[in-house]
Amino acid sequence: MNTTETVIVKLIEPTQNKQHWLEQLSTAFSGAVQLGLDVARQNKTAGRAKIHTLAYRRMREEYGLASDYARMAVNAAQALAASFYGQRKAKRQKRTSFPRVNGSQGIGLGVNAYKIVQSDHRFVLRCSTGQRGQYFWFPLAVAAKFREKMALVKGDAKLFKRDKHWYVMLPLKVPTPTVRDGEPVFIGIDLGVVRIASVSTPEGVHYFSGKAARHQREHLARVRQRYQRHNRMDKVKATAGKEGRWMTHLNHAISKRIVELANGYDNPVICFERLDGIRARVQGSKRFNRMVSSWAFRQLIEFVQYKAERLGIRVIFVDPRGTSKTCRKCGHSSRANRPTQSQFRCVQCGHQDNADGNASGNIADRGALLYDQGAL
Repeated sequence: MNTTETVIVKLIEPTQNKQHWLEQLSTAFSGAVQLGLDVARQNKTAGRAKIHTLAYRRMREEYGLASDYARMAVNAAQALAASFYGQRKAKRQKRTSFPRVNGSQGIGLGVNAYKIVQSDHRFVLRCSTGQRGQYFWFPLAVAAKFREKMALVKGDAKLFKRDKHWYVMLPLKVPTPTVRDGEPVFIGIDLGVVRIASVSTPEGVHYFSGKAARHQREHLARVRQRYQRHNRMDKVKATAGKEGRWMTHLNHAISKRIVELANGYDNPVICFERLDGIRARVQGSKRFNRMVSSWAFRQLIEFVQYKAERLGIRVIFVDPRGTSKTCRKCGHSSRANRPTQSQFRCVQCGHQDNADGNASGNIADRGALLYDQGAL
């Protein structure tokens, strides 16, 4: 059994001719993705087969894309359309406009459009031009820690530009160890904004504060507003990229610590709530809602998943309903059990706890219940 990971590698400064080809292909690819979105909107569909039937040939003819590039453009359009229609179906979800391509979508590299070639200790990305036997070759700056993994590259990839540099995102098929044996230990994780993660283990609850992340995001939001008032959209875009990279680094650090905690047990099972509609369920002030809407909950879960799978640790998802208002001691569920954001006090049995700690314990208990019912 394999798990899929990704590695991002920088292209060593391409020549002017190669830069020109990348820019042209990026523009054509973005145009093709927009064509696919237009077809999806006109036909009210997110089905890949229908988008492919109606848009694929036009993508090739109007934008001059080779077959594998056109296939990847169909996939990109279908993913954006599916995300839109999925949000529309979510309960209490605010209406959103149909997605459009703003700026570069990067360049989707199908499995037949590229190849990683190794010569001694150097790695080169070979990209097809769409003409039989014609390629562009891009030397790669591969960090030492990724060199052994380059042999595991397999699947569709993506070229993208950040600032003035080009990068390639490569998929890795990594063999996973067998699932562990023994009586499972369920570890519940409650995600939030005040505390990014509350992790319930048999020894107690471990909290990962969101204070630093909140302050950083509030600061960057104020900076963006100031740039927007002066119509400095280049600065707005740069700030957004900085925020995303900062949050990715934080999620990597937290996910690593969570998996280390779980790995201390013989057969741990990490339990998360299903995230469906989390932004609709968590409501507060305008400032709070803005922070929730930009919070990278799903990214943190994905980081935990792939780090856990490397060690043969299972990750499961449980029903989120009532975890924050249900007493872990007696099972009584009521909104009155949460007098404040951080405090939990059961109105029936009097049990008191930190609200996030109680919720993470409920998540772990629901994972154990699924196991007892034979659902795992």
